[in-house]
Amino acid sequence: MFSFIFGSSVDGPGPPTIQEGHQTVDVIIDGERLQVDVDVLAEVSGLFLQIQSTNAKECPLLDFPGGLERFTGIVRFLVDGTALVVSEDTVLDLLESTWLLECPRVLDEVQSFAVSTSSRRRAEILEHVLPYTAASSPDSEHEAKEKSKSDSLGSWSEHGVSSSEMASSACKQFLRLFHFETLMWQTMERVALTLAQSLDSNDFVLGPRLATGSLRVCSELLRVQRQREAEAGFVTSAMQPVSALWKNLMDKPLRARVSWDSHFFALRCMRRRLAAAAPSHVLQTQAEMAGELKEDEEAHADLPAELCETAQDSTLIVFGELVMYVDEDRLFPNWSALLIRTLLLLDPSDERARKTFKSMFSKSELVQKLAWSHPAPVSPTWLADVVSHADASKALLKVLGRFREMAAAELADIIEHVLLSKFLGWEHCQQTILASELVDDLVGACLDAGRKANEADAKGRCPAHWAGPVLWRLEFLGRRLFEVSFVFQEGFLPAGAAEADKLLVRRMAMEDDLCMPQPQVVELHGSCLWDEGLLTIPLLRPTMMEGRAALDKPILHFGRHVIMRHLWHKHAEYCDVPRLKGLWDLAAWSLCEDAALIRQALEYLKGTYRDLCRPGPWTPEHEEDVFQMFLALDMSLLPIQALQSPWVPAQVQCVRLLVQQQPADQFHEELQQEVSRAMEHLQTIHYQCSKLTDKLNVVEQRTVMNKSQISDASTALEEHQRRKRAKDPKP
Repeated sequence: MFSFIFGSSVDGPGPPTIQEGHQTVDVIIDGERLQVDVDVLAEVSGLFLQIQSTNAKECPLLDFPGGLERFTGIVRFLVDGTALVVSEDTVLDLLESTWLLECPRVLDEVQSFAVSTSSRRRAEILEHVLPYTAASSPDSEHEAKEKSKSDSLGSWSEHGVSSSEMASSACKQFLRLFHFETLMWQTMERVALTLAQSLDSNDFVLGPRLATGSLRVCSELLRVQRQREAEAGFVTSAMQPVSALWKNLMDKPLRARVSWDSHFFALRCMRRRLAAAAPSHVLQTQAEMAGELKEDEEAHADLPAELCETAQDSTLIVFGELVMYVDEDRLFPNWSALLIRTLLLLDPSDERARKTFKSMFSKSELVQKLAWSHPAPVSPTWLADVVSHADASKALLKVLGRFREMAAAELADIIEHVLLSKFLGWEHCQQTILASELVDDLVGACLDAGRKANEADAKGRCPAHWAGPVLWRLEFLGRRLFEVSFVFQEGFLPAGAAEADKLLVRRMAMEDDLCMPQPQVVELHGSCLWDEGLLTIPLLRPTMMEGRAALDKPILHFGRHVIMRHLWHKHAEYCDVPRLKGLWDLAAWSLCEDAALIRQALEYLKGTYRDLCRPGPWTPEHEEDVFQMFLALDMSLLPIQALQSPWVPAQVQCVRLLVQQQPADQFHEELQQEVSRAMEHLQTIHYQCSKLTDKLNVVEQRTVMNKSQISDASTALEEHQRRKRAKDPKP
């Protein structure tokens, strides 16, 4: 092996030539050394190009395929032009050697041999070539290029080279290395595609063995498969089983045991890339499966949700060619989310992505998450396509939950074109969105935007980055949202307002036993938009008018709560009578049957009447208005102690007595009418009984007559029998 020291051997070829003055390196394989010309090999090998830049004196190549003998043959071929021996025994070793040495010239020799073999043998070689296409792809070599560049800079800096010269040399070295790496993966892919295109139809089987290549090669394999399917005729398809059987008898059996269509093959190729790019805590057993059947089982299963959520856009965007072969109607739920993301990265206006979103929304939580995740790949307007599903309202609620981060125009479009236009009529929207606490904040922010547009003092609910004419639009949409959600928000009052009213009634009932004539004051609890002044009585008027026409809805009930809260909010002084009269008419108290609200209204009127009786503000018109407001309340629902106050006018007491007497008079009148109707009914029954009695008498008379006639007939019959016996004596 050390013939280069002791001279050439007559038994075999000498060592590779080393030109004078060239850089050399000792290659160590299995403990044996061989000195090679680095400057010559650096022109054809990426490995030796890196050695040339580092000025290394030794290069250990552990486990080099075929050992030193195979390496020597390759070096002679590259340096001296000696023919490279490629055979059935050496072809796989040469493939691996090509990848280790990054030498495309050797790969060309392997390709020349491979295309001359049988189709089955080419299929086996293709299976060995494909993994190298993935290992030598541009993405996998990026880190190696950067490392080589940094190593070169470090080596030159150690030798005192100036920074400008060092940068220039580093760039040249980097470009040369980049050229080799590019040429390497291009050659690998070319060899793989040449072998794939040369295979017979029976031997070209899309399966786990062909899914090990780079994404570019996998896309080309799918294109070849589709082209073969388009060109295959009926006769060719019918003869394939016979041809495959003949090949199995005459040649090596095909190793592939699993066959996929284009859909599953594309999914498997993408899955390999996702698993390779997944974080270590997500990746479990994604590297290599135990066999083809295991890989087939995994290909027919959905992706883990965690793997989908950690997939980066930079990983998905390279699936552009593969997704064209995916059938969205056969996708699993988690796969659908990745397909939508990929299609949108390639073309944001892709209708195929929207179609998949619509069909898989109800089946996949990850697809639903695409609408509300941040940043959201899917436009909120797509939720209008799935408005029939209850989950659509949940997704829209989460989208609206980020309204403070949105631009004002974006929020306005979502409210107007999605929520109010598409979702409003669905029950799940009313229960999920309109009844949520978010709507209270949303209405407050929109109305506060109107105050900001009017250059008024904002309440701090409007985000600072909202500005421009769109603020007027937001205020308008806030008013519309207030109207449609008024009932579901229970009048936009603080939570527990109804329970507080019940407690108030109980407390007042206990105080009624003590007969407290002074007007009582209601203490408010909590805070709401009404207290802040964002919601006002003029905004309530259209809603109360609608409530008068829809008495089956609790619009008027919540509206009265709002009006009373508005009156009690500043109880330092009572409202003036003319304004109070307008609020009273708006509340429509004559239709109210809630004792708690009526009691609140009574106490407020008592305080108002007390202020009116003071010197100064009294006028006959004001007193008449107060009387009318008292009369609008149904006092019959209140205990008598509540009216025992000097601030309840005597006329009101009289009216209450008349109102209480009216039901009694009506009851007596109804009772008298009922008694009269009963007497008439009894007379009718008596007349019917008389008629029946007469008919019974007639029947009894006829019965007596019939009995007499029967007796006479019996006597005549006996007489006839006696005479007959007398005429015919016994013998």
